[in-house]
Amino acid sequence: MNRLAIEGMAVWRGGRRLVEDLHCDAASGSVTVILGPNGAGKSTLLQMLAGVLPGSHAHASWMGRHLGAYLRREWADVVSWQGPAAYADFGLRVDQRLHLAAGMSTGGEAERMLRELDVSGLMTRPLAQLSSGERQRVEVAAAMLRQTPVLLLDEPTAHLDLRHQAACLRLMRQQADVGGRVVLVVLHDVAQAAAVADQVVLLYGDGRSETGPVEAMMVPKRLQALYGTPMRAVEGVGLLPDFRRMA
Repeated sequence: MNRLAIEGMAVWRGGRRLVEDLHCDAASGSVTVILGPNGAGKSTLLQMLAGVLPGSHAHASWMGRHLGAYLRREWADVVSWQGPAAYADFGLRVDQRLHLAAGMSTGGEAERMLRELDVSGLMTRPLAQLSSGERQRVEVAAAMLRQTPVLLLDEPTAHLDLRHQAACLRLMRQQADVGGRVVLVVLHDVAQAAAVADQVVLLYGDGRSETGPVEAMMVPKRLQALYGTPMRAVEGVGLLPDFRRMA
């Protein structure tokens, strides 16, 4: 079984050490959700693993080989990364963006994914003419269509309505269950995290981190400490912020 192993990684941003000693073992066929408050280092961690930012080489490995041993083009064949949509669109249409990112196949699996994300009808549209939600769906599709063993997603459900959030989460789970990929995803919605995660990484932003199975991490005591806000259990949904007790 392929594994992305993180052992003792520190995460820095703007001269601040956000994470002191992170340990996480993500296996193929699993979804790892990263949770934490704003500024805790979640996106920075994904960028380090994607190779966009330096710092992970000595403390992360894929199939037992440290990231520093991979050439940039080799690592690009291992990892797909979806981050915030770029402001620049370079005059591209949606189909051109997908081909550029993924060398998009016209096979049935690719077409099914595009239908589920509601991207099929956007193919001839210029990126500049898309709404925030439409552009987000295109960027998620671009990452998922690249058939790499590791998939890194940074807030993929941001800007999406409920129908498209559900489709995104369903596809994310399928990428692990059916595609056998290692999926690491940053989310802010704890209900979404509980629905898709096998394991959860909590980043507190003050150097501390915790990693464990979803059942152990998604409990009121930990989430209240993580976000500094009351949580309550809702039958059939799970844990949600208790807005009634925030005043």
